[in-house]
Amino acid sequence: MFRQKTTIVVGAGASCELGLPSGDGLKDQIVSLLERTNENAYGFSDNTMLQIMRSFAGADVPSLQNNLQPYKAAADRILRGLPLALSIDNFLHSHQDDPHLVDLGKLCIAICILRAERSSYLFQRSNMHALFSERDEMPQASTRGEKLAKTWYPAFARLLMSGVQRNNIKEAFENVRFVIFNYDRCLEQFIWMALQDYFDIDGEEAAEVLEDVRFNHPYGSLGVLPWRGQSEANLPLGGGDDLDYWKIGKRLQTFTESVRSQVVHNVAQAVHSADTLLVLGFGYLDQNLQLLRPQMRGNAKRAISTAYGVSDADQRILKQALLTLGNQSPEMTYLEPGSCSELFDHFHLMLSLS
Repeated sequence: MFRQKTTIVVGAGASCELGLPSGDGLKDQIVSLLERTNENAYGFSDNTMLQIMRSFAGADVPSLQNNLQPYKAAADRILRGLPLALSIDNFLHSHQDDPHLVDLGKLCIAICILRAERSSYLFQRSNMHALFSERDEMPQASTRGEKLAKTWYPAFARLLMSGVQRNNIKEAFENVRFVIFNYDRCLEQFIWMALQDYFDIDGEEAAEVLEDVRFNHPYGSLGVLPWRGQSEANLPLGGGDDLDYWKIGKRLQTFTESVRSQVVHNVAQAVHSADTLLVLGFGYLDQNLQLLRPQMRGNAKRAISTAYGVSDADQRILKQALLTLGNQSPEMTYLEPGSCSELFDHFHLMLSLS
């Protein structure tokens, strides 16, 4: 288990190990999703977008044109501008004054991330031919897939649950807080399943263990996983039948919306109260750093971050950014040049014994 109060910051790079898109990958998927066509009256080539717009716009020509035109225009603006943006979050923040663009951007994120959850390594498949069909029967999620075993999830679970007794499982989470910049819910789902497998408990008991564990999503998430309790926002991992993508998209937040909400306080508190900051797959964009930075300097005495693919020059800047989040010395600020999985291999003793 984690011996010190540890806040784990999860960025897009950490989800990439599970088969989900990077920030650039998500941008590419959104551009593909919005590709235009003249082969139908709605102007979108992607079948999911076509069905959504057909349902939204109405059948008669005047309604179709009046309802659809602002979103077709917004789609054109996204297609032109998004490739030049650092991230979709950054782009939506820049266009906060354009409600049609923001709503359409959130809709696209919802579609892409639900597809990504369905194709993640949490699901084992023998047949991949119709991966993105909205009518696919969902495969069974599992903690034992071959591809999943090579990610950081099992290594994290081993560290989290080591030394914890079955009659006091909640002890595993006493020192752990999560700040997840991604929209997906894969980490929550995995932890819930891992508790069942490791401690031989059922889903209801695992959900009870996680009842008070905060998974802070600064930019919102697609919905509430059903095992967390009944809610109007219930949405299984990967989605289900007859999804209202507009409604799901509206659960997501832009940077502007996030800083006005309670979540920014929760994130700052999680960072401020940590003795150890563990930063995984985080891109260190200024917008995201603003959400992480507590108003008063944090208490962290140690910070460990992945720096996968980061140049030596940028590693120095990254390290300086880490130093502004806590109270640790440069000597106690560590960078892992490898993957998230390699970080847990290389820092296992430091995280578990001190």
